[in-house]
Amino acid sequence: MNTSRRKKNLFLWLLLFCLIPTLPLTAQNRVKVAVVDSQKAFDQSLEGKKAVAILQEREEQIKSELKRRDEEIKNLRQKLASQELTLSPEARKKLQQEIDRKEAERLKYEQENTRDFEQLKSQIIKRIREEMLAVVDEIIKEQGYELVFDLSTSGLIYYHPELDITQEVIKRYDASKSTKK
Repeated sequence: MNTSRRKKNLFLWLLLFCLIPTLPLTAQNRVKVAVVDSQKAFDQSLEGKKAVAILQEREEQIKSELKRRDEEIKNLRQKLASQELTLSPEARKKLQQEIDRKEAERLKYEQENTRDFEQLKSQIIKRIREEMLAVVDEIIKEQGYELVFDLSTSGLIYYHPELDITQEVIKRYDASKSTKK
């Protein structure tokens, strides 16, 4: 485990031990706690699955186009190599310029589409996580939870399975998306 992660986990544990005594106690002197696995909720929700499919499709389109461009460049290089002795210096120079231009276009395409893909991915994930957080907030208010840990980021070592509200989050999130259509 890297140092920054250890510091983060230590900070979370210290925060937990400092906060628990100050939390308002229920009639049974127990703090109401829940856990949610946000990564699992994302992966198993209908919107998360749609997002993954969209991203995979876009990634495949980019890879396919890059492969097509690579093949085109490869063919031009082979043409240059096989005809190098028979081509005039002018024709050789023109073919090399075409190869250089195609390589530059390929690089530009890859950079632009990689950037656009990462932005799309970030936007989709952010939107879904924000919508899920609203569902988690709803559950927190309804159930009166005082602490909710995210299993994906908290470093939580153990929890009782009854505390896990992930399936409820998925169910409500999917329901909220189906009613909006």
